[in-house]
Amino acid sequence: MPLHFPFDRGRSSPYDRAPMSEGTLPSQIEPGKWADREALLATSVPLRRFARLLEGALGSEGEVAVDCRFVRDARGLPHLTGNLRTTLRLSCQRCLEPADVVIDTAVDVFLLADEAYAERLSEEEDYVVFEDGQLDLPGLLEDELILALPLVARHEDCEPQVALNESPLDDAPVAKKENPFQVLASLKRPDAE
Repeated sequence: MPLHFPFDRGRSSPYDRAPMSEGTLPSQIEPGKWADREALLATSVPLRRFARLLEGALGSEGEVAVDCRFVRDARGLPHLTGNLRTTLRLSCQRCLEPADVVIDTAVDVFLLADEAYAERLSEEEDYVVFEDGQLDLPGLLEDELILALPLVARHEDCEPQVALNESPLDDAPVAKKENPFQVLASLKRPDAE
């Protein structure tokens, strides 16, 4: 029985594709070159590097686990796929206490040098257009994390502070009020009708 090693598979040599080291995230990349090299990005980045993501957070402790891969698809377009995972401390919108919210989102985006390339994509395929051959990688990853935030942060088992009325509105009959203009009807002249 022949031995098979997962690192020996694939169309290109994987030996030059070591993941990036802990905490390393370049601010600008050339997506075409990264896709040509089939670069892997497996790193942990401190949350404090993502200022927009932290705007509603109660702290900046923690890290974002980045596990992404750059490739060229069958059409020759640079494509970024992978996963982002972090835990943010947000204010629970029910009890207003701190809540740890796990964000675990898939990244699947085409990196286009020109808007004209978007015509090759289907309606369901997401893309980002970068300028001058450079892509703001932290900005793109931060955008993906922001899009994955829940609409309302809350604890899984949190009850609202104010009990919601579970019964429908009271069906008791409403007392009929007397019409204040009823008196005026008696003052009408009989020939005015």
